[in-house]
Amino acid sequence: MSVQIIKGDPILQALELWHESIRTNIIEEADRLHNEINKSIKEMSDPDSEVYYQLLKSRYLILKRDMSAAHATLKQIHDIYRIGNDLTGFYYHFYSGLLSTNLGEYDKAESSFIAAYHLLEYVSDDTIRADFFYKASILYYHIRQPLTALHYANDALKIFSDVKGYEVITADCENIKGLSCTSLKQYTKAEEHFLSALDMANKQEHKNLTLLIRYNLGYLYAEQNISDLAIRYLQEVYEQEEPFYKTLFLLAREYFKLNDLEKAEIFVQKGIQYTNEEYKHHFNIVRAFHNSLVDQELENIVMEGIQYFEKHELFGFIEDYCGELAQYFHNKEDHQRASHYFYKAYLAKKNLQKKEALK
Repeated sequence: MSVQIIKGDPILQALELWHESIRTNIIEEADRLHNEINKSIKEMSDPDSEVYYQLLKSRYLILKRDMSAAHATLKQIHDIYRIGNDLTGFYYHFYSGLLSTNLGEYDKAESSFIAAYHLLEYVSDDTIRADFFYKASILYYHIRQPLTALHYANDALKIFSDVKGYEVITADCENIKGLSCTSLKQYTKAEEHFLSALDMANKQEHKNLTLLIRYNLGYLYAEQNISDLAIRYLQEVYEQEEPFYKTLFLLAREYFKLNDLEKAEIFVQKGIQYTNEEYKHHFNIVRAFHNSLVDQELENIVMEGIQYFEKHELFGFIEDYCGELAQYFHNKEDHQRASHYFYKAYLAKKNLQKKEALK
């Protein structure tokens, strides 16, 4: 597939404009162009234009958070069109990776992103390449590979910083750099990136991104055990957004740290109402460590989560929770179980380093 803007071809021009509005997350414009294109869809007779429309439709549905419809569209594309090593293949694998990332299916997402990466040679538009780098940085942050995330975020910024219309995306790239530095425990650098991103988002009057960055500042302070400051940021975000399980989890965790079990349990109960499968385990584990359970019950709850994280190769969480469980048993002078979990944490760390070294 080779789609180019052809002078006098209003359908292709509209598709290109639609693609740009989707990439820049301008939902109102994307909605308007989607409706406009749908009115002339019957006039679309060129096969390249048809598959391009279907691919953009899947990306649009992801933007609109309609994941089931996006999945159905991508399946239809796979069943009807030939997915080869070309531009069509790049978009198909890229958007499949985006969908899997949004669904928390990170192992599938990484496989799709790797497939798309090998087809980047067919992408001539630098902003589309930068869009891929930007989305890859988000994925690799989520799977606890911060060095790879930083690499992709920097590649995206090299392009986006010189292109008008991508100011919000540029701010989010800075935000991803802040998150990656937080994972690397480079807290001063992380704060610098977050504050830079917040300044950019405020200038663009982008409320959702501003809230996200303030949430991440709360996360940054939580990681440093500055619980009072973390709660202040997180509570502000919680009061302004739709209920979001990650905000609720961090609030619960910080109140547990302050030994305010009553408030912590309120946020656990609210969070479980909205959570996905992964965070169900996070909620159960953080509650278990603070609810004075018998050793075997605590161990069972943590291991149930570990089995989920192993299945999805989320080695960072395995390292965290095995390390925490090892410390728990060490404090109780159960040295056999402490040694077992210290070793599991060590293996998880080695697996995480191995995966990052392969990038």
